[in-house]
Amino acid sequence: MCPDPGEGQTKLGGRDRYYADPTMEPDPQSQDLYARVRAAARAAARRLPEPAARVLRPAARKVASFWQPGAAGAGSPEGTRPGLPIPPLRHIPEVVAIEPPPLPEGRERLTVWPDTPPPGYLGQLEPEGQKRLAERWAGVRLEDCFFYHRSALPDGRVIEGPWNLIGGESEYLGGVDLDGRRVLELGPASGWLTVWMEQRGAHVVGFDLGWDVQPDLLPLPGLDLDRMRADHIRTVSHVQNAWWFLQHAYGLTAEAVYGSIYDLPADIGRYDVSVFGSILLHLRDPFQALHQAAQRTDEAIVVVEPLRHGPLEAYQPIVNFNITRGGSPNGWWGLSPGAVVDMLGVLGFPAATLSFHRQPYRPENNPVEGATSVINYTVVARR
Repeated sequence: MCPDPGEGQTKLGGRDRYYADPTMEPDPQSQDLYARVRAAARAAARRLPEPAARVLRPAARKVASFWQPGAAGAGSPEGTRPGLPIPPLRHIPEVVAIEPPPLPEGRERLTVWPDTPPPGYLGQLEPEGQKRLAERWAGVRLEDCFFYHRSALPDGRVIEGPWNLIGGESEYLGGVDLDGRRVLELGPASGWLTVWMEQRGAHVVGFDLGWDVQPDLLPLPGLDLDRMRADHIRTVSHVQNAWWFLQHAYGLTAEAVYGSIYDLPADIGRYDVSVFGSILLHLRDPFQALHQAAQRTDEAIVVVEPLRHGPLEAYQPIVNFNITRGGSPNGWWGLSPGAVVDMLGVLGFPAATLSFHRQPYRPENNPVEGATSVINYTVVARR
């Protein structure tokens, strides 16, 4: 049974529909759709008798202004409009966040992959399997790490990362109850959400790419995919260094498993909640990844993705391919909330709530001038 939506959440089903936040960058498809609809509406208006046209014209203009891609919300500094469930960015306290220290001269970052996996990727959650994994990261240091999310250390230091979820973790995860839950976190990145969920009473198992598994990269023209895969594996390994650094620093009970998200190890067990934190856009086959988790999840699946679709599209099952238009081999899909809800419904999780939120983001190639906030959506789907 699905609980009533919380504040800022929308229960999906029936005829309920909302529009995506118009303050995001308009995508070409939305602009084209808007232009075609506007042209059709003008053509229809020319065929109306003038008295009817005078009555309908103000309403038509208001409707058009409400869903024109990229238009700012009138009278609202945040760009939201009445009826749109997209809150302003939360208050971000001013803190001094530091970068990991540079590596000593002549030393390279700890890199554990690629390596030969255990047969069938089995046994990783056994005590001996966890011990062997921990030994790989026994000497991990802060300078070995790449933090994908800003992270607070137990000693009070705050380590900078491109994404800052601190203070927004609950809204990011859709307010799902974690106390006493066994959670499968798919793509845990550098581990800040792992820390936060365990502190809320969850037992977390983080699953990530590893061993001999290759990352999914779009075969874009002109790219040396072999070199890029090797570079990507190194980067993933350095992000996983941060997960283990936080695991050690906080003394977490969280466990780690590595392999292919499309074929989870048979002994990975069952979970109350599975979490996909902004990873589906990077996967060649997002439905298969959801399917694998759904087979092992008893209560709820949480999916977070960037909001990429314009008005009238967000609640439709729309999937866009090659979302960076060749700019990055990591950008496979732009999934609308409606597409995620439909996928999870097919997989046996039909009771879904949807919420929107903004998260601070600092692009790695322009962290100061490019700093912004990105609108994301979270689907919590229950059996």
